[in-house]
Amino acid sequence: MISVKQILSECWKSYLNTNVPTDYQIKEVEKAINCYGSSHGCFVFYCKHCNEWIFQSKGCNSRICSCCGKRYTDQWSYSLSQAMFPVSHRHFVMSVPSALWPFLRDWNNLKAYMDVAIKCFNDYFSKLLHCNIKVGVIVILHPFGKDMRFQPHLHLLVTEGGFDNRRNFIKAEFIPADGFRKSWQYHILQKLQSCGLPNNLATQMYIKYPNGFYVWLHKRGTIKHPKVIAKYVGRYVRHPAIANNRICYFNGRVVIFYYTDHEDRKVNVTMSVEQFISSLIQHIPPPHFKMIRYYGAYARANKSKYGAKSRSGITQLTLYHFGIKRIKYCPFCHNELEFVWYCRKPPPEIPKKQRELSAWISSSSRN
Repeated sequence: MISVKQILSECWKSYLNTNVPTDYQIKEVEKAINCYGSSHGCFVFYCKHCNEWIFQSKGCNSRICSCCGKRYTDQWSYSLSQAMFPVSHRHFVMSVPSALWPFLRDWNNLKAYMDVAIKCFNDYFSKLLHCNIKVGVIVILHPFGKDMRFQPHLHLLVTEGGFDNRRNFIKAEFIPADGFRKSWQYHILQKLQSCGLPNNLATQMYIKYPNGFYVWLHKRGTIKHPKVIAKYVGRYVRHPAIANNRICYFNGRVVIFYYTDHEDRKVNVTMSVEQFISSLIQHIPPPHFKMIRYYGAYARANKSKYGAKSRSGITQLTLYHFGIKRIKYCPFCHNELEFVWYCRKPPPEIPKKQRELSAWISSSSRN
């Protein structure tokens, strides 16, 4: 299989001769090139208090590494499923017309793009339910389309209703998407105008799109189990703009890949290596930019008020499975862990019997 890592390994140096990427783009690419994935091994820890072995995979955690992106996605999905409110949710996809995309090239404007979502939902749901409520919204920025071009759109997990001043959840039995489109159009244009969008362009958008901007609701409708929606949306979180299995051809100069359009037709895209790499790294966010943001009832300051678990409280547990940084405290008893050794083998599946783990340790020591 042709991989993104292979293309970068062979062509990155020549790309730097004719292009000037940012420092953080260079850093992420070099991390991905030097990553050995889960086959590179794992750190092994032991907790004396609860007799548990803890494994931490070693990886580069680059934004464009397929292997590490998968691990991060699994970790985030598990965390989310544990931390979501025990209420029904809806999955929304929201976007703006392509005429506004150039304005969103600025990462500061992309943050504003994400920020406006909670204001839009609080306003719309309050009018729909005829009371002032606080909606829980998790926003995931997806900056690319299937063809790797810049196409910023938002995936949102939204509580199907909101919390009133007494912290009671008021369910919205019906969400009319048509009316929400105009609310989304109004709030996003107001926000972008405050960020410098020309007034005449905003006026054109109202005239050209009288029914509002694009809003899509998941066809399954209400999703009641957090694990279902967390797993579904998890695939949109921190993965490269293209999966390795979509790359059909690479000869050192040209890259051909495919995507499936909305009518389930296979479409081939041909790019030069330079175009391919530029398309790939343009979606790497600057340091400290959050591609996932929590708003309203899901905001850190509000979440505990409505009875949901703290995200930070379960991060240690998810690191047990997927390993994002060096673990120093047991995720079960929270006592300090003992570092045992670094093993060149990938971590085993969690064994059911201590005997199985002993066998794995013995074979690891021989290697």
